[in-house]
Amino acid sequence: MKGKGIDTKSIQEIGWLKLDNAAKLFPAIMSGELTSVFRITAFLKKPIKFSAVKEAVEITSRRFPYFSVSLGSRLFWYYLEYNNQFPRIQTEEKIPCTAFAAKRKNEPLYRILVKENRISVEFIHILTDGGGDFEYLKSLLYTYFRLTGNIISYTEGIILPESPITEEEMEDGYKRFFRKRIPPPGKLTKAWHLPFSLDQKPRLKVIRSEIALDKLFEIARSYNISVTEYIVSVYMFSLQKIYLEEKEKVKKQKRGVLRIEVPVNLRKKFPCKTLRNFSLFVLPEIDLRLGVYTFDEILKIVKYQLQTGADVKQITRFLSQNVGHEKSPFIRVLPLFIKTMAISAVYRRLGSNQVLRYTD
Repeated sequence: MKGKGIDTKSIQEIGWLKLDNAAKLFPAIMSGELTSVFRITAFLKKPIKFSAVKEAVEITSRRFPYFSVSLGSRLFWYYLEYNNQFPRIQTEEKIPCTAFAAKRKNEPLYRILVKENRISVEFIHILTDGGGDFEYLKSLLYTYFRLTGNIISYTEGIILPESPITEEEMEDGYKRFFRKRIPPPGKLTKAWHLPFSLDQKPRLKVIRSEIALDKLFEIARSYNISVTEYIVSVYMFSLQKIYLEEKEKVKKQKRGVLRIEVPVNLRKKFPCKTLRNFSLFVLPEIDLRLGVYTFDEILKIVKYQLQTGADVKQITRFLSQNVGHEKSPFIRVLPLFIKTMAISAVYRRLGSNQVLRYTD
């Protein structure tokens, strides 16, 4: 698939689309609290004009027909069924990223939220990741600004509504770059979890803070690291402080490994333009059984682990492991309800147990 143009109607006539490798996880683990929904928001200088947003959504969504789908199921698998539905446009609520009725027929799996001068796009991870959401939002904003009389002279990096759709936008990048006979990544020990709930239900809410980007970049440059490396290091250092405080209360801690999931956009690692899911995680860690770490030590560890973990050769090990499980003949013939239970159990054992999360 090298970017061959195809007609929107022909995509709709296909009628359905397989879930990509990452998307297959989410139907098994979704709940009212673990919604698997995320958002990207743009703040405009002027209040939103609802009529223009409605028209912009209709124009933009026709350009992204592979998002106009609902979740369907058969005996052995879930799939995405084309429904030709536009996403819902609604007023922004107090609670962000609420759950979709994902298994309801013809239910759109993304929505547009507006309030005052803000416009947000929320996707369920079954459809795409932050990369796909960002491309849709850029295209939506371009169309909205054009409809409201703004002249946009620079459009590089924006998918224009009139541009041809390509097959590569819909492909499963994980399968494309899957390689056989790659040694799997090493087995991880279980990570330490916060021994308390972070918040009462409902846990989804908005916490707003502001930071001057120039100051943040200045601090990161002073340490000769990226902003991501700096933020992860601050997070890790804070977790260590909490761990040590809790250790004073409970002398015998069962686990001493602090580990954080850091997403990696694989489109920057592989020549792929898919707008579906195409990301994996790097898992920097410190082992407090070896002693307490200074902030400078954590900076060095995080920088090294993020850079080596995001190396294409290392990423390929995780990619191939995930796709390899999917291709197993034994897994393929299992009924869907058994697959769902198995995926949920594996997620708890090999996913959430290996990184920091709050306890229920």
